[in-house]
Amino acid sequence: MKSAIIVFVAIGTAFILLDTATSIVPIKCFVCNSFHQADCADWFDNVTQHLVRCPDGYRMCRKVVQEVWLDDHWDVRYIRQCAADGVIGDRQGRHCQERYGSYNVRMRYCHCDNQDGCNSAPALMPSGGFHQFLPLVVTLIASFMPYILTWR
Repeated sequence: MKSAIIVFVAIGTAFILLDTATSIVPIKCFVCNSFHQADCADWFDNVTQHLVRCPDGYRMCRKVVQEVWLDDHWDVRYIRQCAADGVIGDRQGRHCQERYGSYNVRMRYCHCDNQDGCNSAPALMPSGGFHQFLPLVVTLIASFMPYILTWR
């Protein structure tokens, strides 16, 4: 019985250590600007762009949609980049923040950190799922194992 408890505690500890180790790995983001690269605009085709590993200290991806009223039309640019900080909007960054400036300028920017390449497009993104709670579940089971094994 003691060996079963030790195995469950070891598995729980391993999951926690692995989860911590994988969170240290820098995120990969799409880095491009539609001013220079037409395929950076929406609808974004992630086959034509490559993921870039973000530098140390950059923990999320950003997508900026910049609109400027110029010569009787809206000139729109898309900028995708790594970000050191920012506010992640509702639903894993699918809701963007909007800002309006003087001289007919408006910007929408979104931040995300839930998966590599999350700044690709406004499509639905997975929300993390059960795997992020697995270490906690295993640890709780291991903690209550003595009581579970002695129930009759």
